[in-house]
Amino acid sequence: MPEALWLWAWGDRPSNCHLPPPLTPSHRPRMERDLLILTVYFICVGYVVYQMALSIEEELEDQVVLVPDVASLESSLRSQLVRQGFAETAAEVVPGGIEPLGKAAALRLVVPEPRSLAPPENRPEPPQEGQIVVQVLPQGPYPLQPVVGLTVQVINQSRALQVTIDWDRSSITRMNNEIRRVIRHTPGMRLDLALPQVTSVVNPNQFLSTVVTSEDCFSRSADTQVLQQTSPAINIPKMADLKAPLRNYSLDLVIQLKPFSDRGGRPVMLLLPFRFAIEPLPAKAAIPLVNWILKR
Repeated sequence: MPEALWLWAWGDRPSNCHLPPPLTPSHRPRMERDLLILTVYFICVGYVVYQMALSIEEELEDQVVLVPDVASLESSLRSQLVRQGFAETAAEVVPGGIEPLGKAAALRLVVPEPRSLAPPENRPEPPQEGQIVVQVLPQGPYPLQPVVGLTVQVINQSRALQVTIDWDRSSITRMNNEIRRVIRHTPGMRLDLALPQVTSVVNPNQFLSTVVTSEDCFSRSADTQVLQQTSPAINIPKMADLKAPLRNYSLDLVIQLKPFSDRGGRPVMLLLPFRFAIEPLPAKAAIPLVNWILKR
């Protein structure tokens, strides 16, 4: 060990070497006060961040599940088709994957084409069947927000069948099964709900996507007297707090399948009961780290 370093270690330090003064008892309360201030500061910041995460969770995170009653829909349609002379297998609820509808459940109707399109007897071809798919959205996980309107989507993949949707004969029900007439959103909404609505016709190889709500969701502006929607079709935040039997709503669509030509076919009238239940999701922490700790 060099002599100069040895002398410095034992107290014989050079004159130009200055060390900080040792801590005195008077400095300790000041350090403790600073640590207390820092602790309170970080607690406040953490609380603000947590409240922000909660508000974002309420707006964006899925808190309920809209579950379609698949069994009831399929059973009702099969019963109606059998009474009209069709096979009960003509109606089927598919889990999803039909383009361009996506992954949500949809009703598929497989109806024989009119006889006027059947092949001649000297050409024994298998009879072709048209496929018609109907879907009502939203479905599945959904945030705790009102549903402004229900989206109805129809695909007509038949060769000679028209699908006609009668909006005035369709209805929406909520909670207590009190019916309301369906109102279809159209550009330049008319000013009188008492007027009849024009039916929607989906021709072969066409696709319809439209938004509907109920007639009690509209009111007139006090200033302009213009008809406008003032309430949502389905109030999810309100219904999510109710008991299970009341967390239900439905859209009953009346459709008609009609051949272009009256020869070899007859119209088929069907009522499509799309019923949904609102199921709350289990609560979880807004911050991912806290949610991970709770799952351990």
